[in-house]
Amino acid sequence: MIKTSTKVHGISMIEVWYADEPIKEDGIINYRQARFCPKKKYTTFETLITDLTQEEEEIIAKISKNGRYEIRRAQKEDVKTVIKTAKEITEEDIHEFVHFFTEFWASKGVIYTEGNRLEKEIKRYVEEDCFAITIALIVDKPCVYHTYILEEKTARLYQSASLYRVEEEIPKSLVGMANRFLHKEDMLTFKKMGIRQYDWGGAGTGKEVASITEFKKSFGGSPAVFYDFTRANGRKAKVIDVLSALKHFGKSK
Repeated sequence: MIKTSTKVHGISMIEVWYADEPIKEDGIINYRQARFCPKKKYTTFETLITDLTQEEEEIIAKISKNGRYEIRRAQKEDVKTVIKTAKEITEEDIHEFVHFFTEFWASKGVIYTEGNRLEKEIKRYVEEDCFAITIALIVDKPCVYHTYILEEKTARLYQSASLYRVEEEIPKSLVGMANRFLHKEDMLTFKKMGIRQYDWGGAGTGKEVASITEFKKSFGGSPAVFYDFTRANGRKAKVIDVLSALKHFGKSK
């Protein structure tokens, strides 16, 4: 389980990943991918899990034939990978990732305006020693970034971003191969760290994410379901929760 907390107007705002049971602390508690199902007011979170307790050969063998081919191609093209866990991540690393992530969305025609919020969020995870950043480099230029929430037994893919026009001479197809290669390297690195599961960070069924889900499925993970919900513990938190619900209701009328 991972737990981070901040204070807003004297109320603890607690974020909990992979909880096995309810948290008893006072505050507004945001459960993310809880392992237990609450009785009411929750949404399910569908994802894929790769079992990292398997032998390396088994993990690789479950990747699709085309996926294994692209991974080999990336190796032949001398794609390099870098992984940094929380204690190694600097503020410059965070800033560079957020800039890359912003450029990634811009390449899709989307103006990303949450850079400052994202930097603060990552810094909070880094301070709690539960974050990792991995990079694939082609001719020494970052072309793919992955970020992870790290729990004792789970590495959860948080963001994945690729830039296909790092340099004009770098083929778009090679960037895609580098992305697959980076996923493979990430899984094997986390396995060596003693992490038991690789959570693919969602496997949605909507049309807008269908191709992403198919890509994730090509690595052979197994379906899993978790639960997202918010709870208010303590009198102050419950009052804030009610007022927030009323405000939202007023806006929706």
